[in-house]
Amino acid sequence: MKKLETYLKNLIISLISIFLSLLLISTLYYFNWLSSNVVNYLRPLIIILNIFIGSYIVGKHSEKNGYLEGLKYGGLIISSFLLIALFFFRNFFRLRFILYYIILLATAILGSMIGINKKKN
Repeated sequence: MKKLETYLKNLIISLISIFLSLLLISTLYYFNWLSSNVVNYLRPLIIILNIFIGSYIVGKHSEKNGYLEGLKYGGLIISSFLLIALFFFRNFFRLRFILYYIILLATAILGSMIGINKKKN
């Protein structure tokens, strides 16, 4: 039960930080402080960085098998993204989205593996 709380807490924190970061970037783009090229690179970078940090924290709290913890956390993130896409968008099953979700899953696995190795004994 404690692991589930850790997953959900980090999931909620990650989703809120992704939302707020993307809101800030969109606001800066709206007022022409950022160009469209910068925004196109910052959006996926912010999402990947937030997922990496969340899975790093999950890895620090786990005891073994960091790749499995990252796989679980990445699965939760991807399923929440798929649910959001299902409700708000129509064409969300394309090859580039599948590749994007694979990159997000790999980032979560890598972050959790690094987190479990950097854990204090």
